[in-house]
Amino acid sequence: MFGGRGPTSRLITNLGPGANALITIMQLPVLADFSLFVGRFHPLVGHLPIGFLLLAAVLEWWPGDQSRSAVRVAWILGGASAIIAAVCGWLLAAESGGGDTLFWHRWLGVSVAVLAIAGIFVTGRGGRVAKGYGLLVAGVLGLAGHLGGSLTHGEDYLYQHAPAVVQRLVGHTPDSSAYRDWSLTDIDSISLYATFLQPALEESCVKCHGAGEQRGGLRLDEPHFAYAGGDDGPLFEAGEPLRSHWLQRVTLPRDHVKAMPPNGDPWTYTQVELLRYWIAEGADTNFVFDGEEMPEALKALLERDYGLDMRPRRFVDNVDVPLLKEATMDRLRSLGWQLSALQPEGGALEVQPKPGSRISAGTLQQLADAAAEQVVYLNLDDQDLDDADLAPLPRFSNLNRLRLNGTRLTNATVERLVELAHLESLNLYGTQVDDGIFEYLSRYPNLERVYLWQTDVSLEAAATFAHSYPHVTVDTGVRAGAPTSSQTK
Repeated sequence: MFGGRGPTSRLITNLGPGANALITIMQLPVLADFSLFVGRFHPLVGHLPIGFLLLAAVLEWWPGDQSRSAVRVAWILGGASAIIAAVCGWLLAAESGGGDTLFWHRWLGVSVAVLAIAGIFVTGRGGRVAKGYGLLVAGVLGLAGHLGGSLTHGEDYLYQHAPAVVQRLVGHTPDSSAYRDWSLTDIDSISLYATFLQPALEESCVKCHGAGEQRGGLRLDEPHFAYAGGDDGPLFEAGEPLRSHWLQRVTLPRDHVKAMPPNGDPWTYTQVELLRYWIAEGADTNFVFDGEEMPEALKALLERDYGLDMRPRRFVDNVDVPLLKEATMDRLRSLGWQLSALQPEGGALEVQPKPGSRISAGTLQQLADAAAEQVVYLNLDDQDLDDADLAPLPRFSNLNRLRLNGTRLTNATVERLVELAHLESLNLYGTQVDDGIFEYLSRYPNLERVYLWQTDVSLEAAATFAHSYPHVTVDTGVRAGAPTSSQTK
């Protein structure tokens, strides 16, 4: 993808240093360009020995008496074209950078040429020897051709569209990225490089910069190879997108000689912007998306091209709990609870007393016994419950929003709720809490909002807490830290 031209030949003369320099400057690029010009005929002439030598092998096995002169012509034409293909291939390999696949393709190509020339003499009389020799040459030719296809189309080109059973037999893993269900993915754990950049490299770059071939000395099938760079130096400079060769090459006009990839579809605008963002953020393969820090324009591109919605998800969208049995739901309703589903097909529930119902400590205990996992939103506003009555609350392990306005709780209940790992919103209007609750609220792992109207909490203590924990909104009826502004919920 990013390789330059192959090494030029050295010219050795005895004409003196001045003449040597002049000849080197004037002649070497011409010689190098001409060798590459000839080498690039390899894909064209490489098909000729395939046709001639396979014809020769078939004629050796054709039933009935065959004209040996016709078979001999097939071997001669196959041998001659194999030599030409091998020479062109050898010259073409100078710009390919090496690799295991290239190594074996090159030497198998040479072997085919040698075997084809030898076949002119070995098969002269026909018979079993000629038939066996034809199979041998066909086998070596097929293997060389397969490796050539791997170099030009990628290592797995032969299996990409094969039946599933064939893919399993050869160990090929089908690309399932087009069917990815992002709803099952934690957006805070998506690796930018592994999820988007590495697949783009495998699709458009690895066939020329992979294990089998490394044009320009560059290999891109694994991240650590990308960090190593190639003959032109580092592939990217962390934090400097505009100075990175990678970004420069994929943004060049398509008619530019160094535009990459040279063949096939260019990188999409979204792929280029993801690359730019990744380099700007430090070019770390462990870098994961941060929905709050990511530019809005890039979020829009991800949603448009990949169906990935980077907007922060509510806890209730991700919680996975089993559905309650209908008999259990009916029993809870008979106790005075109103149950509302929070998910189209999931078991998460919003629970509150039915209008006019009074909830007792025993009723709350029975709710905890039956639906400790399922209750995500719980409203106990204006219920005559004290700290002892509210003791079951920590059992609701997925509790995310809790309203306790107007209850008789004190700081003791706030201390117990530290156990709720997913609690984000806590309403305590009109309760008996005071400044001591901030010692406990500081230990809540995911608290985002706490409402404290008409309590004994002082504005000074609320402002101090809000300053120390800026991610938590403290609402006392007057915004903490701004006592002149009034705010309603």
